[in-house]
Amino acid sequence: MGKASARQAGLEFQVSPRVLRASAAYRTHEAPRTHQSVPCRALHSLGDAIPRLGGHTFIWAPEWTPAAARSILAAAAEARLDLVEIPLLRPDEIDIETTVALARDQGVAVTCSLGLPRQAALPAYPQEARRFLIHALEVAARLHASCLTGVTYASIGQLSGAPPTEREYETLASALRPVARHAAALGLALGLEPCNRYETHLLNTGRQCVELIERIDEPNVFLHFDTYHMNIEERDFESALTQAGAHCRYVHLSESNRGIPGRGTVDWDAIFRGLAAIEFTGDLVLESMVKVHPDIARALAIWRPVAPGSDAVVGEGFRFLRDTAARHGFSL
Repeated sequence: MGKASARQAGLEFQVSPRVLRASAAYRTHEAPRTHQSVPCRALHSLGDAIPRLGGHTFIWAPEWTPAAARSILAAAAEARLDLVEIPLLRPDEIDIETTVALARDQGVAVTCSLGLPRQAALPAYPQEARRFLIHALEVAARLHASCLTGVTYASIGQLSGAPPTEREYETLASALRPVARHAAALGLALGLEPCNRYETHLLNTGRQCVELIERIDEPNVFLHFDTYHMNIEERDFESALTQAGAHCRYVHLSESNRGIPGRGTVDWDAIFRGLAAIEFTGDLVLESMVKVHPDIARALAIWRPVAPGSDAVVGEGFRFLRDTAARHGFSL
């Protein structure tokens, strides 16, 4: 039962959210804890009662270096976040041991995301895509992440110039099915993030994503919505979420201009109404392209600042999201 439903039923939670989230571990790795070893929401199960709130690395830094990891994880802990999303643009460059130690010290969990490189893009290079994704999964598992998500099915900005074909979807499903099984063997979930029509022709809507998930037919594959892309492609936020239902387990909370939530045209009340309707218990991650990696900036056509800086996004953005979520029964 989600927290919103529990409230409607007249139930009161007597245990803190952090203890509740730590009580049902999704992974079998050692639990990340604070310096005082207080249970936190760093361990997460897809069946946990309360969503986790996190931030994307690009709020603070364009790359995940040891120095960036130290400052980002400290900032996330200071902002009372449950997790940080790490982009695995180049998985071999991640300092795994340092990241795991810092995350454990700060009591902050991690998730991982990526887009396929052009030399391993689907549907053109299925064998190369499988190899790249399996390697990224191994890195994510060693980081104690709960999932690998993002544009795991395509290279951002690569378009065919035509609508997606049945053959393309069959190739995607065939390539991703063994990847999902490998993820499951590692205790990981695998996410698919629909993107707008200017970034991919393959998956633009939640409906398309659910259809591909059903083709893959593996229980650990989930829909990863992004409100920036939804604002372009979905007819309305609430119905897109309710139609996706339990398939939706991860959401990028991103404003229409990729800046500070609440300063654009995204209908945040509709977002949280939809999340409440499906009793969402996954991860909610603020994504703002404040300090984006140059490779991603080119792919996403980000040519000017989207916000005054990291502090403005963290201070104003998370406050706005928490306040809006609270109106719909979520405690973040």
